[in-house]
Amino acid sequence: MSIPPIDRSSLVRYQHILMSKAMPPHSLGRLSDLALDLAMIRPRPLKHLSLLLFAADHGIVEEGVTHSPVEITYQQCLNFARGGGACSLFASQVDAALAVIDVAVKHTFSISDNVVDRKVAWGSRNFLTAPALEREACLKAVETGRQLVLQAHERGCDAIAFGEMGVGNTTSASSMAAALTGLPVPSLTGKGSGLSDAELLHKIAVIEQALILHPQRAPFEVLCNLGGYELAAIVGGMWQAAELGLPILLDGYVVSSAALVAVKLEPALADYLITCHRSAMQGHQAILDAIGCKPPLLDLAMQLGEGTGALAAWPLVRLASRILFEMTSFEEGNVTNSTALLAQLGVV
Repeated sequence: MSIPPIDRSSLVRYQHILMSKAMPPHSLGRLSDLALDLAMIRPRPLKHLSLLLFAADHGIVEEGVTHSPVEITYQQCLNFARGGGACSLFASQVDAALAVIDVAVKHTFSISDNVVDRKVAWGSRNFLTAPALEREACLKAVETGRQLVLQAHERGCDAIAFGEMGVGNTTSASSMAAALTGLPVPSLTGKGSGLSDAELLHKIAVIEQALILHPQRAPFEVLCNLGGYELAAIVGGMWQAAELGLPILLDGYVVSSAALVAVKLEPALADYLITCHRSAMQGHQAILDAIGCKPPLLDLAMQLGEGTGALAAWPLVRLASRILFEMTSFEEGNVTNSTALLAQLGVV
């Protein structure tokens, strides 16, 4: 891999450009900070977001870690691909291109379903009985993520986001996060789709048992032992996006767990992540801290996944990307440079 480092030498120049804009200094707050971050990744206004939603089934559901029946995975894939669900609604409203990709769903989709067929397996294994992912299939999923991002970029996208669909995948995400951070499992494990207190304790016990059964802590081994195929695809997709110099709009808990794996293997990737929102899922902030993310743009108590947090933040990201390049300066607007006057007074 060849993820280019962010060129931070341009920061001073962009800060100077920002201070020349016709507004009081620092008056746009965190939007100004975001504008600088985005310019160092991709120095031009952003126009086209692509959301790649990867789907897979999870063998760990055999352990009773969720109330959701497994058929919901394929049913939601059909729903999303037909324009239903929150992710499709949000994508249509913010003009983002949504693709639903089957990497390991236990269902055969027809061509007319509009679900992209990139199946590498028929779901993962129960990781209390075996490693969750077959190594070769995991590598294929990683490569699938890379290929789909490359294709999206060739179609004109200049920003990328990832979504996921997979009944049971919060258990996989919590397991990977616990293995990679060393934090206590309860601090990283939530109720998912409505578990009771007793059922949450069972979910925690399953994860703790899995960490004993799979003591390896190398990131790729953690992905294979405890992860999901959709998470592997997201890891590959993030690597490819960073190689192409694309800002990556980071979604919630599950996608962030994949980002943690990706960053542990390729630390330079962290600079390309735009933290879109803080999920209400237990432990999300701890994962963001482990990655080294800046504070999230939004905190709306969302915990749906599907890329909805990234989609909700996209209008802010798109807006911020234009500040340096399209907003008029004091000189262009024939406005007295109040920032320069404040500088003379030593205020800024």
